Amino acid sequence: MVENPAGFWVRFGAKVIDALIFIVLGLLLGAIFSDGTSEWVSNIISFLYALLLPIFWYGYTVGKKALSVRIVKLDGSQVTFWTMIKRNVIAWIVYGLPSILGFIGFIVTFGVSGFAIFMSEDLMSDEVVIELFKGFAWLMIGLLLSGVLYVISAFMIGLREDKRAIHDLIAGTYVTKNTP
Repeated sequence: MVENPAGFWVRFGAKVIDALIFIVLGLLLGAIFSDGTSEWVSNIISFLYALLLPIFWYGYTVGKKALSVRIVKLDGSQVTFWTMIKRNVIAWIVYGLPSILGFIGFIVTFGVSGFAIFMSEDLMSDEVVIELFKGFAWLMIGLLLSGVLYVISAFMIGLREDKRAIHDLIAGTYVTKNTP
Protein backbone atom coordinates (compact mmCIF):
# COMPACT_ATOMS: atom_id res chain seq x y z
CA MET A 1 0.00 0.00 0.00
CA VAL A 2 1.61 3.23 -1.18
CA GLU A 3 1.46 6.04 1.39
CA ASN A 4 2.66 9.61 0.90
CA PRO A 5 4.69 9.01 -2.29
CA ALA A 6 7.43 11.43 -3.31
CA GLY A 7 7.04 13.14 -6.67
CA PHE A 8 9.39 13.76 -9.55
CA TRP A 9 11.15 16.96 -8.46
CA VAL A 10 12.05 15.86 -4.94
CA ARG A 11 13.39 12.56 -6.31
CA PHE A 12 15.28 14.43 -9.01
CA GLY A 13 16.74 16.79 -6.39
CA ALA A 14 17.91 13.84 -4.29
CA LYS A 15 19.56 12.33 -7.36
CA VAL A 16 21.32 15.65 -8.08
CA ILE A 17 22.66 15.82 -4.51
CA ASP A 18 23.95 12.24 -4.77
CA ALA A 19 25.50 13.02 -8.17
CA LEU A 20 27.27 16.08 -6.73
CA ILE A 21 28.76 13.91 -4.00
CA PHE A 22 30.20 11.59 -6.64
CA ILE A 23 31.50 14.44 -8.76
CA VAL A 24 33.46 15.65 -5.73
CA LEU A 25 34.56 12.08 -4.96
CA GLY A 26 35.66 11.64 -8.57
CA LEU A 27 37.71 14.83 -8.42
CA LEU A 28 39.34 13.73 -5.17
CA LEU A 29 40.09 10.27 -6.52
CA GLY A 30 41.41 11.85 -9.72
CA ALA A 31 43.84 13.88 -7.64
CA ILE A 32 44.93 10.78 -5.72
CA PHE A 33 45.13 8.33 -8.64
CA SER A 34 46.80 9.83 -11.68
CA ASP A 35 46.89 6.54 -13.59
CA GLY A 36 43.19 6.46 -14.53
CA THR A 37 41.99 4.08 -11.81
CA SER A 38 39.91 6.83 -10.20
CA GLU A 39 37.04 6.33 -12.65
CA TRP A 40 36.48 2.65 -11.98
CA VAL A 41 37.01 3.11 -8.22
CA SER A 42 34.41 5.91 -8.25
CA ASN A 43 32.01 3.72 -10.27
CA ILE A 44 32.35 0.82 -7.83
CA ILE A 45 31.81 3.10 -4.82
CA SER A 46 28.81 4.73 -6.54
CA PHE A 47 27.26 1.33 -7.30
CA LEU A 48 27.77 0.07 -3.74
CA TYR A 49 26.45 3.37 -2.34
CA ALA A 50 23.18 3.09 -4.30
CA LEU A 51 22.86 -0.62 -3.57
CA LEU A 52 23.82 -0.86 0.09
CA LEU A 53 23.24 2.49 1.79
CA PRO A 54 19.41 2.27 1.57
CA ILE A 55 19.55 -1.21 3.13
CA PHE A 56 21.50 -0.03 6.17
CA TRP A 57 20.01 3.48 6.47
CA TYR A 58 16.23 2.92 6.35
CA GLY A 59 15.94 3.53 2.59
CA TYR A 60 17.97 6.74 2.56
CA THR A 61 20.88 7.92 0.48
CA VAL A 62 22.49 11.23 1.42
CA GLY A 63 20.38 13.04 -1.19
CA LYS A 64 17.18 11.35 -0.09
CA LYS A 65 17.92 12.06 3.59
CA ALA A 66 18.61 15.73 2.77
CA LEU A 67 15.19 15.99 1.11
CA SER A 68 13.38 13.74 3.63
CA VAL A 69 12.37 10.95 1.26
CA ARG A 70 13.31 7.29 1.33
CA ILE A 71 12.88 4.02 -0.56
CA VAL A 72 10.54 1.43 0.95
CA LYS A 73 8.88 -1.79 -0.14
CA LEU A 74 5.21 -1.65 -1.16
CA ASP A 75 4.09 -2.67 2.32
CA GLY A 76 6.12 0.19 3.80
CA SER A 77 8.80 -2.10 5.22
CA GLN A 78 12.56 -1.71 4.99
CA VAL A 79 14.23 -2.59 1.67
CA THR A 80 16.36 -5.73 1.58
CA PHE A 81 19.44 -6.72 -0.38
CA TRP A 82 17.31 -8.62 -2.90
CA THR A 83 14.96 -5.62 -3.26
CA MET A 84 17.88 -3.33 -4.03
CA ILE A 85 19.39 -5.86 -6.47
CA LYS A 86 16.07 -5.80 -8.36
CA ARG A 87 15.91 -2.00 -8.18
CA ASN A 88 19.54 -1.23 -9.07
CA VAL A 89 20.74 -4.17 -11.16
CA ILE A 90 17.81 -5.89 -12.84
CA ALA A 91 16.00 -2.62 -13.54
CA TRP A 92 19.12 -1.00 -15.00
CA ILE A 93 19.58 -4.04 -17.25
CA VAL A 94 16.03 -3.41 -18.48
CA TYR A 95 16.81 0.29 -19.06
CA GLY A 96 20.06 -0.58 -20.83
CA LEU A 97 18.81 -3.56 -22.83
CA PRO A 98 17.94 -1.54 -25.96
CA SER A 99 21.43 0.00 -25.91
CA ILE A 100 23.01 -3.43 -25.47
CA LEU A 101 20.95 -4.81 -28.36
CA GLY A 102 21.90 -1.77 -30.45
CA PHE A 103 25.57 -2.43 -29.73
CA ILE A 104 25.12 -6.09 -30.68
CA GLY A 105 23.39 -4.93 -33.87
CA PHE A 106 26.36 -2.68 -34.60
CA ILE A 107 28.84 -5.53 -34.04
CA VAL A 108 26.84 -7.98 -36.15
CA THR A 109 26.14 -5.52 -38.95
CA PHE A 110 29.55 -3.93 -39.20
CA GLY A 111 31.60 -6.64 -37.56
CA VAL A 112 30.67 -9.52 -39.81
CA SER A 113 30.86 -7.96 -43.24
CA GLY A 114 32.16 -4.46 -42.64
CA PHE A 115 35.30 -5.46 -40.82
CA ALA A 116 36.34 -7.82 -43.62
CA ILE A 117 35.72 -5.08 -46.19
CA PHE A 118 37.43 -2.52 -43.97
CA MET A 119 40.59 -4.65 -43.74
CA SER A 120 40.81 -5.64 -47.40
CA GLU A 121 39.74 -2.60 -49.40
CA ASP A 122 39.78 1.16 -49.52
CA LEU A 123 38.80 2.55 -46.10
CA MET A 124 36.23 4.89 -47.60
CA SER A 125 34.71 2.53 -50.15
CA ASP A 126 30.94 2.70 -50.55
CA GLU A 127 30.54 -0.76 -49.01
CA VAL A 128 32.45 0.18 -45.85
CA VAL A 129 30.54 3.44 -45.47
CA ILE A 130 27.18 1.69 -45.93
CA GLU A 131 28.03 -1.07 -43.44
CA LEU A 132 29.33 1.47 -40.95
CA PHE A 133 26.19 3.58 -41.36
CA LYS A 134 23.93 0.55 -40.82
CA GLY A 135 25.91 -0.43 -37.71
CA PHE A 136 25.71 3.06 -36.25
CA ALA A 137 21.98 3.16 -37.04
CA TRP A 138 21.49 0.07 -34.85
CA LEU A 139 23.55 1.66 -32.09
CA MET A 140 21.68 4.98 -32.22
CA ILE A 141 18.28 3.28 -32.25
CA GLY A 142 19.28 1.27 -29.17
CA LEU A 143 20.51 4.36 -27.33
CA LEU A 144 17.37 6.26 -28.30
CA LEU A 145 15.10 3.47 -27.02
CA SER A 146 17.01 3.33 -23.71
CA GLY A 147 16.52 7.08 -23.42
CA VAL A 148 12.82 6.63 -24.11
CA LEU A 149 12.59 4.19 -21.18
CA TYR A 150 14.19 6.77 -18.87
CA VAL A 151 11.76 9.45 -20.09
CA ILE A 152 8.81 7.09 -19.61
CA SER A 153 9.99 6.47 -16.03
CA ALA A 154 10.21 10.20 -15.38
CA PHE A 155 6.67 10.69 -16.68
CA MET A 156 5.47 7.74 -14.58
CA ILE A 157 6.82 9.42 -11.44
CA GLY A 158 5.19 12.70 -12.42
CA LEU A 159 1.84 11.36 -13.59
CA ARG A 160 1.05 8.14 -11.74
CA GLU A 161 -0.87 8.46 -8.50
CA ASP A 162 1.59 6.13 -6.74
CA LYS A 163 4.63 7.97 -8.29
CA ARG A 164 6.32 4.65 -9.17
CA ALA A 165 8.82 4.36 -12.03
CA ILE A 166 9.80 1.28 -14.03
CA HIS A 167 12.52 0.36 -11.51
CA ASP A 168 10.00 0.70 -8.66
CA LEU A 169 7.59 -1.64 -10.43
CA ILE A 170 10.35 -4.21 -11.00
CA ALA A 171 11.58 -4.06 -7.39
CA GLY A 172 8.22 -3.66 -5.64
CA THR A 173 9.29 -0.34 -4.12
CA TYR A 174 8.31 3.30 -4.01
CA VAL A 175 9.81 6.50 -2.62
CA THR A 176 7.92 7.96 0.32
CA LYS A 177 8.00 11.09 2.42
CA ASN A 178 7.16 9.00 5.52
CA THR A 179 9.87 8.65 8.15
CA PRO A 180 10.90 5.19 9.36
